[in-house]
Amino acid sequence: MRLKREVYLEQIRPYYDSDIIKVITGVRKSGKSILLETIKDELAERGVHGDHIIYLNLEDMDYSETIP
Repeated sequence: MRLKREVYLEQIRPYYDSDIIKVITGVRKSGKSILLETIKDELAERGVHGDHIIYLNLEDMDYSETIP
C-alpha cells in the first residue's frame, strides 16, 4: 500500500496538461518516487497511453553502468 500525498498532488494536478517541465525535488527517501508513481497512475486513469509516459528508476542496477 502506498501513501497518497494528496497535498502535493493537489498542487501538481493543475499542471498535468501543461507543456512546461515539472521538477519535483526533495531530500533522499522523502517520497518523490512514490509521488511520481501516483502521478503516472493518475495520468493512465485519465486515458494517457503508456507509450506517452516515461519512467526510469535510476537506482535500478540495470542503469548502473550508464551513471558516472
